Amino acid sequence: MGKRWRCGNRNLSCNMMNSFFSNRLATVLLLSAWMVGASFAVEQPESPYVDLRTVMRLAGANNDEIELARVRHEQTIAESKQAWQRFWPSLSLGAGYRGHQGNVQDIAGAVFDARKQQYTVGATVMIDWSPGDLYYQALVAKQRIVAAEQMVEQSRQAILLEAVERYYDLLAAEADVAVMEDDLRVVKDYAEQLDGAVKAGTAFKADWLRAQTQISRGRLLVRQGQEARDLGAAKLAETLRLAPETALRPAKADLVPVALMLNQSATALVAQAVTDRPEVAEVAAASAAAALEDKRSKVAPLVPSVQAGYVGGGLGGGFNTDWGNFGGQQDFFVGLGWKIGPGGLFDRQRRKVAEAQVASAALQGEQVKAAIGREVVEAGARVKSAKDQIDISDEAVATAEEMASLAKDRQASQLGVVLEYLLAREELTRAKRARVAAVAGYNKAQHALARAVGGIEKAGK
Repeated sequence: MGKRWRCGNRNLSCNMMNSFFSNRLATVLLLSAWMVGASFAVEQPESPYVDLRTVMRLAGANNDEIELARVRHEQTIAESKQAWQRFWPSLSLGAGYRGHQGNVQDIAGAVFDARKQQYTVGATVMIDWSPGDLYYQALVAKQRIVAAEQMVEQSRQAILLEAVERYYDLLAAEADVAVMEDDLRVVKDYAEQLDGAVKAGTAFKADWLRAQTQISRGRLLVRQGQEARDLGAAKLAETLRLAPETALRPAKADLVPVALMLNQSATALVAQAVTDRPEVAEVAAASAAAALEDKRSKVAPLVPSVQAGYVGGGLGGGFNTDWGNFGGQQDFFVGLGWKIGPGGLFDRQRRKVAEAQVASAALQGEQVKAAIGREVVEAGARVKSAKDQIDISDEAVATAEEMASLAKDRQASQLGVVLEYLLAREELTRAKRARVAAVAGYNKAQHALARAVGGIEKAGK
């Protein structure tokens, strides 16, 4: 290291000088490397590791889509309470003044000039009920609360499945990078051995160059895998509503096949889904609301409207400057009535609209059940296919490992060529990467099947 000083015959002094400058240079380089490393450590914090349990716990913690569904649910609750509150009478308190100047006509018909005033103080209680409409409207609002609750659960399950799938995508990308890095390390070691053999004259330089080409291809694949891993981390952070720059890293222990759903027939799974899926409960609530609206169109017009009022307080005043004569007064009235026409009796169009809503809700329910059945069958087919792919990948990995081992032995005994071993290593890496993808796909299919049946948390219980 460092510059060698030309000192003629003074060997001892020259060696001491060379040693001095070499040690100083090494010290400076080490100090610079330490400072760069420390700076990098400060600027690049350690990536947080997350596992599947943590991802599922964080998925709905701060998600605005779930929060929006909850806000709508709270709105339906407030609307339901408001519907029931319409049964309460309205109460008002106040005071008033009324004056008159000029001609006025008395009961007998005489017209004369007069100046008068009056003032009132009191309370008014008013009732304006349509009991039939109010009652069924409150019941419909109650069913809408149930539907809104199920919409919240649908949003939560969808976000949960999205988080799980993105977690397994990130996990697969991380494992894929590890496989390619391991292959690159092996090929580099092999290239170093070839370099020694070329220098010793026992191997061709073309073989070493072929290995270098393989190294370049491996480095490219590693960099592409790192990019896919970083993009997967950004997508997962978006779902979990974390800071976009959060460099998440998955727990490698999670890359094992999971068996969430027991071996059940498609018929049993579809039956369970029709019972447990929130979409079914939502359309059931919508059907119940439509049935209540239909009953409302038939029964509510038959129930009379009620109007009642009570005014209590005091009245005072008189002619000219007379402000006295203040005393108590009470007024009250009660009335019943039926509305005829639109919104009341003989409104056939209202009944037709209500009957159409009932039929529409029933058809929508059948469509939802059919879609759920399709989702269950498709998810089950993906699970079976992914399981078969894992078995096939295991066989491919075992075969490729044996092939790579034999190729390396043949090349060491001068019976094989370098290309044969490199191709065997390439096949082994491809088989390992295929197995990583198969395991990740199998786990995603398992969670998708659990979601299709009724809920990810219910799986395996």
